[in-house]
Amino acid sequence: MTTKFGPDLELPAEMRAIAEKNVAQARQAFETLFTNAREAVGDTEGRLEEVRSGILDLRQKAIGLMEANVEASFDFLHKLVAAKSPQEMLSVQAEFLTTQMKSVAEQAKSFGTEAKSLGESAVRTFGEDARVLAERLKTLAATAAQNAQSAAQDFKSVSETAVRDAKTTAEHAATTAAQATDPNQSH
Repeated sequence: MTTKFGPDLELPAEMRAIAEKNVAQARQAFETLFTNAREAVGDTEGRLEEVRSGILDLRQKAIGLMEANVEASFDFLHKLVAAKSPQEMLSVQAEFLTTQMKSVAEQAKSFGTEAKSLGESAVRTFGEDARVLAERLKTLAATAAQNAQSAAQDFKSVSETAVRDAKTTAEHAATTAAQATDPNQSH
């Protein structure tokens, strides 16, 4: 390992290679993270569109049910106006109330079942999306931890080599200095 000291301090080639490797691994990890995030957003947008479509269908059904109830009310009013006696009026009113009670109960049951189904589907879908995203993040975290551990090991190895080289250089310098100052040594 070559190390240059002084104003032009140079990063050893081994450390540079490790740093470049770690930058590449970090870039890959973030690219994977962003890819997963884009996929998750795309999946979620698709699911949101499904839920939105379901809500629009429910809204249309609700409007249809209101229209049917208003139409039934107008029919009732026409029959009530056409009634020829108070008894016929009471009969028309009783029939309307009975029919409307049944109709509203059926409508509420049908509408409630569809709304419940839509809600359960949305929760199930979003739950699955969340589970898949959590798995992706777990895998990414494991990869990042592995890369960090590998980088730490690489830096430790390079540091140990640098310390050994520095120690050898210092010992060599001390020996050279001792020889230069020893009057018994020939130059």
